[in-house]
This record gives sequence, C-alpha cells and structure tokens, in this order.
Amino acid sequence: MKRKINLWTSVLALVTCLVTFCATLAVSYQTAFHRMETETSRQAALVAAGLEEIKSLSQEMRMEYLVAVGKSDRSRVTLIDPDGTVIFDSNTDPDHMENHLERPEVQEAMQGGQGAAARTSSTLGHQTYYTAIQLSTGEILRLSNTTDIVMDDLQRAIPPLLLIILLVCGLSMWLAHQLTVRLVAPINTLNLEKPLENNIYEEFSPLLSKIHAQNLQIQQQIEILRRRQVEFEAITSNMSEGLIVLDDELRILSANSAAVRLMGAETRDWSGENLIVFSRDTTLSQKARAAVRGGKESLACENKEGAHLHLSLSPVDVEGAPRGCVLLIVDVSERYAAERSRREFTANVSHELKTPLTSISGYAEMVSLGLAKPDDVRGFAQKIHDEAGRLIALVDDIMKLSHLDESTPASLPFEPVELYALAYETTERLRRTAEEQNVEITLEGAPVTVRGVRRMLGEAVFNLCDNAIKYNRAGGRVTVSVGMSHGCACIKVADSGAGIASEDQPHIFERFYRADKSHSKTVGGTGLGLAIVKHVCEIHGASVRVESVLGQGSTFIVTFKPADR
Repeated sequence: MKRKINLWTSVLALVTCLVTFCATLAVSYQTAFHRMETETSRQAALVAAGLEEIKSLSQEMRMEYLVAVGKSDRSRVTLIDPDGTVIFDSNTDPDHMENHLERPEVQEAMQGGQGAAARTSSTLGHQTYYTAIQLSTGEILRLSNTTDIVMDDLQRAIPPLLLIILLVCGLSMWLAHQLTVRLVAPINTLNLEKPLENNIYEEFSPLLSKIHAQNLQIQQQIEILRRRQVEFEAITSNMSEGLIVLDDELRILSANSAAVRLMGAETRDWSGENLIVFSRDTTLSQKARAAVRGGKESLACENKEGAHLHLSLSPVDVEGAPRGCVLLIVDVSERYAAERSRREFTANVSHELKTPLTSISGYAEMVSLGLAKPDDVRGFAQKIHDEAGRLIALVDDIMKLSHLDESTPASLPFEPVELYALAYETTERLRRTAEEQNVEITLEGAPVTVRGVRRMLGEAVFNLCDNAIKYNRAGGRVTVSVGMSHGCACIKVADSGAGIASEDQPHIFERFYRADKSHSKTVGGTGLGLAIVKHVCEIHGASVRVESVLGQGSTFIVTFKPADR
C-alpha cells in the first residue's frame, strides 16, 4: 500500500510537471509571437513614417534609407509598387521575386491602409508574420519577421525551465514520500485487537467497526473450539482404548496416550508424523490407505509386551469426499485370555466328566454282562456309587462356578456377616469328617463383621477347611483364625499337611489344577474348590493368598477391605 501510494503520487507529480512545462512553452510561444506581431507593426509604422519624410527625395536616396533600415534590424523590409512589383527587399533580389499584388496583407493595405498576415514564406521557407502599410505615394511598405525569432527566445528559456521542472519533480517526489509515510503511519500502528480505540481517519470507522465485530465472533469461535479441544483431550486421554485420527495422507492429527502405550511407541507428540513412522507395520499402513478410500478395515496383532490388540479403521468423509480415517485400538488380552480359559475349562470339564463316567460305564457293563463274580458285584456297586458321587460333586462345583461367573455385586443380597460365627458353623459341620481323618480342627479369634453374601462366604470357608482336612496327615491339625489385621478383617485356615511346592503356588487357584494329582485322586477332589474361593473373594472385594513350606503345611489367608472403602 505504501509503495503504491508513493508511486502514484510521484507519477501524478511528474505528469503535473510535464503538463505545466508544455503549457508554459505554449503560453510562452503565444506571448512571444504576439510580442513579435506588435514589434513588427511598430517597426513598420516607424519605417513608413521615415519614408513619408523623404518621399520628396530621389529614388536612390530612398533605397539607401531602406538598405540602412534592413541592416539595422532583423526584420525583412519590402517595398512594393502599386501594381504589385517588388521594388526593394532587404533579404532577396527584387528581380527574382514574383508579383506581390495578390498577397493578403498587400490587398488588405491597399483597401484599408494597413494589413497583416501570417504564413509560410515562399522565399524564406519559414513561418512568417507580415505587416503592410500603404504610403501616400501609393507604394506598399511591408515588414516581416519569421518565427525563428520566437523559437530563439524559447530555446533560451527551455534550460532554466527544465531545471525548474527537475527541481519541482524532485521536491514533489520527496513530499510525496513524506506524505505517504505520514498517511500510512497511523494505519501501520493500528491496534487490531482493540480497533475501536484507534483515533485515526474518520473514513476507517466502518472498517474498524467490522473488524471489532469479527474479532468478537472469532474469539467466540476460538473459545468454542478450545472448549471442544479440551473436552476431546479429556475424553481421549482417559480412554483405555487407543484413538488415532489420520488425514488423507496418513499424517497423524491426534493420538491419545493409550494409543502410544498400546502400540509401544515413544512417548511424545506425534502430530504431523506419518503413520509408518509411528508404527513400522506395513500391513497397518495398507489397511489405513484402504480405509481412507472409503472402506472399513480391521486388524489383529500383538504388541511388544505380548498384549493382543484389535485395530479398527473407519473412514472419515467430509461432504462426500474422503478426508482421512480413525484408528481405534482395543486391548483384547482379557477377552483373549477369557476365551482361552473357556476353551481350557471346557476341555478340563470334558476330561473330568469323562473319567468317572468311563469308570461307571465300565463297572456297569461288567455287571450287566454277568462278567462280575457274585462276590464282586457289591464292590462294583460301591465303585459305581463312589464315582457317581464324585460326578455329582463335580457337576455341583461346575454349577457353583457358573453361578459365580454370572453374578455381580449389584445383583447379590449383601448383608452384615459375622465371620467368627460363620467359621464356627463350618468347623462344627466338618468336625466329624476331621475325626474320621484323625485330624484335630480348632477355632480361635474374635467376632468380626463384614458385608457380604453369607451363603457364598460360607462356601469359601467350607472349601478352605475341607481342603485343609483332606490334604492333611494323620494326627495333623487344622487351625481356623478370625480377627483383624492392619485394620482389615481376615480369616486364616492353617494346616499341618505336606505343604505346596513354590512352583505350584501361583497356579493352585486355577480351575482343575492339582498340586498333588495322585493324592487328589485318593481324596476325591474336583480341582475347583480353590477356584470357587478365589471367585467368591473377587465378588466381595477381598483377596486370598497362600503361605506354604513344603513338608510343613500351608496357611490360606482371606483379607477383606476396610469397611470405609
């Protein structure tokens, strides 16, 4: 803007100077020409007066006078006879000149006593001004001057005029620059953040008012966008799923912390980076390109930590044209583990059910075919009865686990449960079994109340005590303790059995896992008791752990969270 104003102001000043120069030359030319006309007429009148004074003298004397006049002045002097014949000419031989009777100035002088005309001289070849005066003798005196006189005057005037024009142009350009600086300076210092506080040209008021209105609108839009950005970041940063937004060239527009963590990428801002830099998986890049073209894609993979991930890519269309895609990363490790556990559980259940059923089927077949001796039938029937009892116990435990899997804390009838009383009931129920196994069972501690489902807690305590009796040695001891430990209610079941090897301890709460498989078959366990205990503890927000030394017995400890939690 400043350059344009300066340029056009300078051009205007230059054009003005040129026009002024041309106009000055034209006016000077007209002034000089008019002055020449006046001077020629005056000179003609003086010469005519002189001729009138000497008209009585001889022709030679008169010619000498005209010669003297012609030499003393730049004007051309011509004397013309009444018939048009040139008698004398100060510049040209009269004998070679044509008749001048038809000249306009001569005709005008003969008719009115004096005449004038301007034209190109046929003799001199220049633009010439003529003044003619008729004498009393009838002769015509004519004086003429060419425009060379005027041009000579102008040529002398042009150098100073040019110098003046150059000075004026330089001064005009300097003034134009200064004026431009002063005009533009207030505009360059405008406070666009507070446009209404600017005290500049009145013509800018509508523009500043519009800028103020647009500033308010932009601030509102920025605030809305900032609030949406904060909401988006708050949502995405707290998501357990990874979320990556890509543009149509697979550049990352946004990536939350979960996506960085799940994909095992470096913890930094990935905005603007290409997807192939974020993840070197070429299959993922190919799927992303397909998603950008408009298709939904999915991919399953494992990260560096061995977690199973499910990646879903969905296209993003803006006004019907693809503009990128959204990548959702979900950690399905738990689902994968649950599916694997379900398959293992199904296989284990099938195996555990098949064993007693095979035994029952075999004994029953021998009895039905008469292959068993009469003395052995009672023994076979007892075997069938024992295996059927084991089968019933197994199915019962499976149903309990199924019920626990389907149960949620919100759907269960929680109530205050006094653990010492619950443990007392359990020990009394198992006292006869303990006596049969030659195991002493005792209860110690103090009353402690927790919130829970009495039936489930009773089942968990029963399984712990039952296992302590089954896997104990003859003459052994089982001690059940109820009380508080570090502000938490807890119940401990300690036995003096063979103990559990350290490599087996992390797995004993798994379904169908048996640390001592040979002894488990002897005592008829289903392998689901401790799994039921762990599930009950999870529902009640409690924890269960084992402390055991091989050959010295085991202690199972169930710890409940404090009541204020």
